[in-house]
Amino acid sequence: MSRVVGVYVCPRGVFGVECRRHSAGMEVLRSFDAHGRLESVQEAVLQLGRALAQHDIKGADLAVTVRGFGVGHHVLSFPRAADAVLDQIIAREVRRLEPQMADPVVAWTRLADDDSPGAEQDQADVLAAAVPQAVATEFTTAIRAAGHSLSHLTVLGVAMHRLAEEFVPAAGTTALVAQLPDGPFIGFLVDGAIRLAVEPPVNQEDALPDASALAEEAELGTVFVRQQFRGAQVTHASVIASNESYPELESAFAARLDVPIARLPLTGVSPGGVAAFGAVLDARSRHSVALGGRTAEQRSGQSAPTLHLTAIATLVVAALVGFWALSEALLARSAATALREAQRRIESEYSSFAPARETVERRKLVHDAVAAIREAQGERVALQRSVAAIAGAVPDALVLDSMVLENGPSGWHATMGGTVIGQTSGLAVQSLGGFYRDLSRLASVESLALKQLTYADTSGRSLVRFAVMFGVLTRPKD
Repeated sequence: MSRVVGVYVCPRGVFGVECRRHSAGMEVLRSFDAHGRLESVQEAVLQLGRALAQHDIKGADLAVTVRGFGVGHHVLSFPRAADAVLDQIIAREVRRLEPQMADPVVAWTRLADDDSPGAEQDQADVLAAAVPQAVATEFTTAIRAAGHSLSHLTVLGVAMHRLAEEFVPAAGTTALVAQLPDGPFIGFLVDGAIRLAVEPPVNQEDALPDASALAEEAELGTVFVRQQFRGAQVTHASVIASNESYPELESAFAARLDVPIARLPLTGVSPGGVAAFGAVLDARSRHSVALGGRTAEQRSGQSAPTLHLTAIATLVVAALVGFWALSEALLARSAATALREAQRRIESEYSSFAPARETVERRKLVHDAVAAIREAQGERVALQRSVAAIAGAVPDALVLDSMVLENGPSGWHATMGGTVIGQTSGLAVQSLGGFYRDLSRLASVESLALKQLTYADTSGRSLVRFAVMFGVLTRPKD
């Protein structure tokens, strides 16, 4: 097909763009919005079918991005490894972060090439997306039943990442702000990739946050960007908004962030349509994050030939190694015979020293065992002291609900999660920021990194759930 329809499906409706493929890229022909309150994925796919029929779109090739309905995305960091290794690690980590997600379908992409100038030499940063298997199946089945085909299924975080790749300058640090129909998305790009995303919750019956509230959220986000990315400063902002709301957003962000403000080039398309275009961009990407559709099927089908070639290569290498081992064994046979004869003579001449040697070996074994026990006891005491210092740095405003310690090759690592409550989201995040600074100053920790930041409203107050990861020092800081 020469045409493709990008669709953004969220709890407040279905929004789409119809595009035409060219050798040089994609041309947006028209866009459409179908607002509605969608409580379930079944209602969402019905609304999608009605919207396509209403706009006389038949036999469409669909690229869909979803927010809500149980889907999720995470920015994760791991030691550098091959894709096959990371597949298993990322799938396990997503199941841990999304325990409520039944039978998740997981896909991911690297946020930077390992050989790029800005890439860390010892870690891989990835954007992982997940959707319940039932949701992916529902979309696929409903779209095919309506006479269309599903080429690609992904989540909003991935779509925004592709829009940033296409339209936002890679240099520096940028705040990408989207006032979407179901709530804002604020992403912070470092070296061209979204490393931190903030999505303030919006209930179905609530109005969207105004420009001032969005600017305040973005300003708080810049604090965490500076803390996590070695003092990175936001140098400009890119905005996705309707024609009516853009002037107010531009004014509020210019006052709060004091940086140049630009609007994404898709000015004739609604914000929901822009998010839908992000799904089209991801479908065309060489490293697409496919959770369903033909792109996901093609990617899974490519793994079998790769494994076959790997098996053949392994057999060839094994044959060569076997031939080399046989030749070396023949060459070493005579040398082994001479060595055994020399060893027999030495043992017969020095057999009288056997009791003395046994005594020396026993003493060395006992000495090594005592040293190992002392070292283990010392490390345990040091670890207890470090954990006590970490506990002493936690203020009363924070409630910790989990702390996991793991001992790896580079030492002890901890993942700590909890909540903080404030009168407003801003005050809650400020309390969390104070704890973040005090923890690095008062406790024996290093390499602090914020892994999670989510918002929820409870009884007129704002609750922020967080998770931080850090290394636990078993020796005092210099």
